[in-house]
Amino acid sequence: MKLPDENDKYDKYYDDGRETFHGRGTPIIYAIGGVSVFVLIILVIVILSNSPGRNQNTQSRPNHNFNTENVPDEINNNTGNNQLHVDDLSFWEMFPERGEDISIGNEEVVPEQPVNSPSPTPLDPSEDGRHTLIERRNGTSDWVPVNPFITRNNYDPLGFILRRDRMGYFEFDKPVSYLGIDISRQNGRVDFNQIKNAGIDFVMLRVGARGYETGQITIDEDFDTNLTAAIDSGLNVGVYFFSQAINETEATEEAILVIEKLAARKITYPVVFHMDFIAFDSSRIDGLSRAQKTEITTTFCNYISGAGYTPMIYGNKEWLIEQIDLTKLMDYDIWLSQPRDLPDYPYKFQIWQYSFTGSVLGVLGHVNMNISFVDYTAR
Repeated sequence: MKLPDENDKYDKYYDDGRETFHGRGTPIIYAIGGVSVFVLIILVIVILSNSPGRNQNTQSRPNHNFNTENVPDEINNNTGNNQLHVDDLSFWEMFPERGEDISIGNEEVVPEQPVNSPSPTPLDPSEDGRHTLIERRNGTSDWVPVNPFITRNNYDPLGFILRRDRMGYFEFDKPVSYLGIDISRQNGRVDFNQIKNAGIDFVMLRVGARGYETGQITIDEDFDTNLTAAIDSGLNVGVYFFSQAINETEATEEAILVIEKLAARKITYPVVFHMDFIAFDSSRIDGLSRAQKTEITTTFCNYISGAGYTPMIYGNKEWLIEQIDLTKLMDYDIWLSQPRDLPDYPYKFQIWQYSFTGSVLGVLGHVNMNISFVDYTAR
């Protein structure tokens, strides 16, 4: 058998002087012409379809079940200028609001509901560091929030050391507190030289008191004698007044009396305002509001400060936190009364009355014991 020769694929001949090739497929010139005609037809169709006057037959378009409720009218009605801008379409309005049912075909899809995670278990207020326990004189108690805007107590509990009945506060094994007692007419006659020799650094003397029923002011009988003797013994001396003032006028009266009794004598420790309820009895201040007690305290302290002395506020934990507004009294030092091993008062204080049953040579019977964290002689 003869294999086909490459030259046998085409029969070459000449017709009218033109060279033509006849093969087994369609001639190349015919193929090029056909493609050109097809492209031309496509271009004509595209031009006609984009002409402004063409008739759009919406019936011939496939139905995609597209929700046109939120599509602008000029698109639905094919009216107006078809040259739309992207801002003409409210893209987000085409989607359902959160929580709406969504339909796909004939099947209704319920939107996924958020999963409610269980609420965290609240911390025990005794352990969260943001509450403090108030034990009231009426026998009730509550954990109350600590005010973050009042300077906190930053004393180290390990710094308090009690030896016999003498309390001290230490930093790096060095004592940084000062031991003191407070004296009123209930203590009778005392020997301040013996008190000084017993290791006491300072004494707080009561000037007098206003009667909790009558409102009458009385001066402690031994105050003048005690003040002179305490200063002469070398003790540092401060004073306090027990107030039952029911208005600012009475508070001013009390402050004036204290300044007069000092008679311009140099004392080194503060002048203290002491207002409190009467144990197991009613008193004339029982009906005062917290705001009124705060104003009375402010009036007394401002007068003392204006006279050149250091004002201070005395009170127990309940009084200081609930009965007066400390946020309005932050310019004044605090004398905390809280007889116990460690103070748990959350805010800063400068003197701590830690015992009502102390014993000191020179004083008959029990005496109130205190420590001061401030050297007021250096002020």
